[in-house]
Amino acid sequence: MANSTPDGMVDPDPFAIGFALLGLLFSGGSFLEIRRQRRLAERRRGDDYRHVWFSARRTLLHARRVTDEFATYAAEFNFGDTEFRFGKARIDLPEEIADQMRRLHGHCMTTAGQMGDRLDALSGFLDSSYEPIVQKIMVKLSEIQMPHSYDAVLILVNDGIVLFEELIEAIGEKEGFWQ
Repeated sequence: MANSTPDGMVDPDPFAIGFALLGLLFSGGSFLEIRRQRRLAERRRGDDYRHVWFSARRTLLHARRVTDEFATYAAEFNFGDTEFRFGKARIDLPEEIADQMRRLHGHCMTTAGQMGDRLDALSGFLDSSYEPIVQKIMVKLSEIQMPHSYDAVLILVNDGIVLFEELIEAIGEKEGFWQ
């Protein structure tokens, strides 16, 4: 929760947004498994698969947008190199900016939930040909440790989004969804 200071500035703690951004990665990865592989993929191809793919792609676009937006706040208010720990980033902001950061937090949480849902739905269509990309994502997620700074959070999230985008692009190409 943000603390008001006597001069009308607000001191929000961006820690929650950083955690929500990390949630994007873990939400996606926790549901991204290749299950019911060929049998389900063959039975449910077509419009359902295409719809799920486009939904997952749109969610990744939102993930990129909220990550980029948070990066602008970290740069503008100089807390990117601050230790990523609860209560460490103490920044005084006008109420309007604090409200924008609260809104961003909500968008991060919503996008993280949608990421899990969309990639879970998408995983039901994947066959074993996507296993190398999925494995790359899983390895990246298993290597993540608590980031040391907000900039490190942003680097991790951006790297993860790139891997998810790689998967989405590979599916789109193989299935011809852009045609």
